[in-house]
Amino acid sequence: MNKKSICFICWGKTAELFINRDYLLHEYFAKVFDNLILLDVSNVFSTSLIHGGSAIGDTSKLSSKFKIVSPQSLSECKSFLKSSDIVVIHYFSQRWYDWWLYYYLKKYSIPLLYIHTQAWRGRFQLNKSRNPLNWFRVKSRLLQYRIFVRSVRWGLLTKVDTYYTAEKSRVQKALNSKRYNEVVLVNCSVYDSMLIKNVKASNDYIVFIASMPPYHGDQVSCGYKLMTSDERDSYYKRLNWILDTIASEAGGKEVVICLHPNYNEENLQRDYGTRKAVKYMTDDYIGKAEIVLFHESSAINNVFVYGKKVIQLLNSHFNDFIKHNCEVYTKLAIFPVLDMFDCDEGSIRGLVRGLKIDREKYDEYLSNNIITSGEKGVCSCEQIATHIRRKYEV
Repeated sequence: MNKKSICFICWGKTAELFINRDYLLHEYFAKVFDNLILLDVSNVFSTSLIHGGSAIGDTSKLSSKFKIVSPQSLSECKSFLKSSDIVVIHYFSQRWYDWWLYYYLKKYSIPLLYIHTQAWRGRFQLNKSRNPLNWFRVKSRLLQYRIFVRSVRWGLLTKVDTYYTAEKSRVQKALNSKRYNEVVLVNCSVYDSMLIKNVKASNDYIVFIASMPPYHGDQVSCGYKLMTSDERDSYYKRLNWILDTIASEAGGKEVVICLHPNYNEENLQRDYGTRKAVKYMTDDYIGKAEIVLFHESSAINNVFVYGKKVIQLLNSHFNDFIKHNCEVYTKLAIFPVLDMFDCDEGSIRGLVRGLKIDREKYDEYLSNNIITSGEKGVCSCEQIATHIRRKYEV
């Protein structure tokens, strides 16, 4: 009897996240499973409005165990789904242009699995101002979400059969939503990095986790405006001065910018000058940092695994969307904060000299948010793979 295949459904941008950001997951799966498929739905429709982005790019980082399937029409995609014995792992969206996938997975009774192990603490803050454009964007986003939820509940679109999450607070909420058949609590993905990659901790760098407030598109979709060019230039000028001051106080250590996956690297020279900048290596450099700086980012979870000193950078000029996401971390009362435009060199140097870790709070956070399943020494990749093998006979 042939075993089921595990099929990751992606299109351009989501495939980049799967291949580059979530490489520990697909590398681990390639070690323990034989039948793996990457279904590229980028070319199923002729208009980019439907599949939401460009075609999948470089797949050379994937194991040879992955079979790449790229249907060129809806009929080809339907034929593949109908004839394949698969379980699907979700790498598409809940936006209207991907609803057809939920429909056909429902029609062909294909189990859908959703993995969310990043323990992201932020929640989108919608702009409810009376501006007509903002009103339309907010209402459009809310309407899409409500239609999607109701379509799942009414049986028009498929439910998620198994939802893997690292957030304890989501478990009961997910079950109550009736959109998931089963919810499995696993450890946070940042724990995987330490266990699988075995990064040797050091204190070599000053690391800034860039959440790109001047550019992040989620602000726009929630009804907020991006920074003007003058505001952007002022932000980066001030940021770079702060990074230089902290590096100087820390003995001249090199500053490394950990870029957001969506950051356009054509802007690097203008925004950061000649600083070292990396993508998809945030966990590595946090492990090698003496001090980590950030505004708001789920990547900050890595500091609890490696026990790193942190400064949260705030900015009174941020819009309410960014302020709201920053407040999620400020309310933890674990890290000292620094207002970017309300500090001088002396206060920055004094903050660096007095910087320390609250071990009790770090350990508590680690237990409640990183090793959330309570199973120490086990990565989420292993927990998910074990559950899939047992439940779906893969």
